Amino acid sequence: MGKLSEAMASLDKEGVITAVEEGIQSGRDPVEIIEEARKGLEIAGAEFEKGNFFLMELMRAAQIFKAAAALLDPVIKECHGDTQVKGRVLIGTVAGDVHDLGKGIVATLLQCAGFDVIDLGVDVSEAEFVAKTRETNPQVVGMSGLLTTSIPVMKSTVSAIEQAGLRDKVKVIVGGGVVGEVDTTSIGVDHATSNASEGIRIIEEWVRRRDR
Repeated sequence: MGKLSEAMASLDKEGVITAVEEGIQSGRDPVEIIEEARKGLEIAGAEFEKGNFFLMELMRAAQIFKAAAALLDPVIKECHGDTQVKGRVLIGTVAGDVHDLGKGIVATLLQCAGFDVIDLGVDVSEAEFVAKTRETNPQVVGMSGLLTTSIPVMKSTVSAIEQAGLRDKVKVIVGGGVVGEVDTTSIGVDHATSNASEGIRIIEEWVRRRDR
């Protein structure tokens, strides 16, 4: 475990900020930095699930992660990718979950990669996912969640998209702290990952194949 993830897991905000600033100053890839912070957050989430952390501590972990992400956001936005739009991605945190966490970073990375990103925010209802999918016609729908209670909501949201006759028009990917417990087959999604870089790569591959 690296210095950043260790500080994140132990809720050491000063240590996290220092490690992030050092990483930026040394020219380290900002995506690698955010991934290390995410791993520490994942450990904090696991401690909560085991009863070793209380909700207050989990919320503090989320706040520290957001502080780290805020430092990295302008660095990530300095990317130099294609100006041509590769595709459209609809992204949001599912209903009942108000954790932003890495979703904003993923949205920024997708924009840097040349995608038109529609970020619905947090606590997004099944009906809104369906309505926006129909309205904006994305190639990919991304859903985020932190706790295990988000898993059945993801499943019901995919079902709602299917019932609306839109499922065969989009690929669905899920991400966030909940991913370690996601069975993609049982909830009906195409891919699940908590790794931002992997998510971007998978989405690019999907869109590239569709355009052939």
